[in-house]
Amino acid sequence: MFMVRSALCGGNGCRIDDTAVVESTVTIARWPLRLLLLAICMGLAAGCGSSVESEDLHADHAGQPVVSSTYVGSQTCATCHASQHAQWSQSHHHLAMAEATPSAVLGDFAGQTLGDTQFRREGAAFLVRAADGTGELADYRVRYAFGVQPLQQYLLELPGGRLQALDKAWDSRPEAHGGQRWVSLQSAEDERLLHWSGPAYNWNHMCADCHSTRVTKGYDGETGAYQTRFAEVSVGCEACHGPASAHVADPVGLRPQALRSGPEQINACAPCHSRRAQLAEGFTPTGNLLDHYLPALLDAGLYHPDGQVLDEVYVYGSFLQSRMHGAGVVCADCHEPHSARLRAEGNALCAQCHNAKGVARFPSLRKADYDSEAHHFHAGSEAASRCVSCHMPESTFMVLDARRDHSFRIPRPDLSVGLGTPNACNHCHEDQSPQWARDAVARWHGPERPFHFGPLIAAARSGDLRAEGQLAALADDTSQPAIVRATALSLMVSFEQRTTTFALQRGLQDADPLVRIGALRGAARWEPRRRFQIARGLLRDPLLAVRIEAARILAEAYPLLTGSDRERLGEGIDEYARSLRLRADRAEGRSSMATIYLHRGDPAAAERELNAALALNPSWVPALVNLADLYRTTGRDQQGGEPLQRALELAPDSADVLLARGLWLVRRQRADDALGLFARAHQLVPARVHYARIYAIALNSAGDPPAALQVLETALNERPRNEELLRLAFTIARDAGMQQETGDYLRRLELRWSP
Repeated sequence: MFMVRSALCGGNGCRIDDTAVVESTVTIARWPLRLLLLAICMGLAAGCGSSVESEDLHADHAGQPVVSSTYVGSQTCATCHASQHAQWSQSHHHLAMAEATPSAVLGDFAGQTLGDTQFRREGAAFLVRAADGTGELADYRVRYAFGVQPLQQYLLELPGGRLQALDKAWDSRPEAHGGQRWVSLQSAEDERLLHWSGPAYNWNHMCADCHSTRVTKGYDGETGAYQTRFAEVSVGCEACHGPASAHVADPVGLRPQALRSGPEQINACAPCHSRRAQLAEGFTPTGNLLDHYLPALLDAGLYHPDGQVLDEVYVYGSFLQSRMHGAGVVCADCHEPHSARLRAEGNALCAQCHNAKGVARFPSLRKADYDSEAHHFHAGSEAASRCVSCHMPESTFMVLDARRDHSFRIPRPDLSVGLGTPNACNHCHEDQSPQWARDAVARWHGPERPFHFGPLIAAARSGDLRAEGQLAALADDTSQPAIVRATALSLMVSFEQRTTTFALQRGLQDADPLVRIGALRGAARWEPRRRFQIARGLLRDPLLAVRIEAARILAEAYPLLTGSDRERLGEGIDEYARSLRLRADRAEGRSSMATIYLHRGDPAAAERELNAALALNPSWVPALVNLADLYRTTGRDQQGGEPLQRALELAPDSADVLLARGLWLVRRQRADDALGLFARAHQLVPARVHYARIYAIALNSAGDPPAALQVLETALNERPRNEELLRLAFTIARDAGMQQETGDYLRRLELRWSP
């Protein structure tokens, strides 16, 4: 399955809007049993900046609409809220984005150079001379300074209302700490693949929503131009309190939205401090996060299997895993909300609650002197005895921007030994092994460690079917964080036994929306009609993110349905399509629209969307593969060779691409050339049934039934009761005259559901 992977781009973290699984997934349909490879391969299927006076409803704490309110700007708030405004004025929120003025621009524009990029000033203008997408040098005006610490980026004006974040940034740290210099945020190879003028560094889509207040993208899909607007250039008061004009008119009677409860606080921070996809504009702080955004689960490539930070995922997904979140701790317990600074320095911050006296708000918290050698075992080392050194290890992004893991985890070097995951001990003791760290922890705390979901998630990711029963138990365990349970359910897409089937059915009815989303992703393993019958209720879920995920997962059933069922799913698909229009400037959004058109029987519209996707991003592999398959289904199979070859060059280790290219070669009467591609695809994902099946059929068609059966046996070692594999093995053995093997497979078919 293809996931969007876009480069980061902002001084304090440009939004990476890539959480949603792209619907342009390359899949292999469930073909009827055949031995002729050509007949099988014919079944390949693609499932594969100016201000704006925005209006909103001002609401009281009970959520009852009172009066329409508009955005007035933070300076208006300063009249009465001088103290809060003063704190905010020094915050990273206020400095998230600013007009490029001498007071805002920190970088040295006095003719400095970095590689072939030059920085200079002409009067009041800050200029950058840089290579465009074709390699030609050109001058660009800096429109905005972006971020402040530890680095500052610059937004350059391009035609069509586009602002692009340059991939060269100013290191704003003191010179004594290595700063006050220009740095490149990418390697030379990355610069070639992800040029600063391309979609990965586009402010309008990637960054604007979180660096300004009340943003509307304003993309015109016909012209490709933007008219992006915002209510305030940076993250202002109303970003967290909602529009304030009604409060200004009646300060006593109409108060702004106060974030009084813990969930409200986290909900207000999460849109910009999470890895997520935007589904709708217009979020206000007392709205529901999942009515506007779809957060990432603990997916491979984003998180280590034990939930530690791997890619730039920000804070929300980590915090949801923590015991602190489970106990009711919120962002404002540690961060002063207006300045965003820590409420205390060093260990004093944690000691607000973690102390020998305890706090009434958290009665289950063990009372102890945590800031002592008896707890941290690191006497004489100030750095090692800091709470964050062990419980919030850092990961560095954008060359020098260190971010701490907010899952507040206990160091588990024992997991590192088995999984290869990082741990806080070896973060400092780089000259020692994880086993050394594991032994040290065992000396201090004894040999036994509590259960952790990490090994189970790792096994499920690798397709180890022995983990299936435990994965179902993890999904059902309500003592585990919801994001962990949701991740377990999403991984069930690769499993097939009844234990996980029942867990998925329960997950679809769970009270937590993330769990329902995870269950929907796991339900994609079922054939489309069954999938619809079991999960159709979520098309009417109260939360937009769940409804859209339901429509995405169930859309494949649309051509199979009639009457009210078809109408119901059609309404859900329409809502999904509306959310995709917000991403019409992205290749992934256009590819997903193409899939919708294919499900609705409009290949011409699908082809237009795929070509639009490739115009936006010529290297977008899902569009290349799905375009090739569309050529096949519309009688133009010969044209599919070029996009598939291009896809293979871009993604040589993608099993989906290898399989698609191999099947195309078979249809072009080049089965011998295809065999190596099938072998490589099977090698990459040996536990996947379809890859084993296709490779076995190819070997059998090439005249080597024993080799074909060996491939099937390898897959059957993981899935001993898989009917599809057993039937294919039986047929190959029977047609090859292998009587003993034929009898063995027949008996295994008869016994496949026995205990």
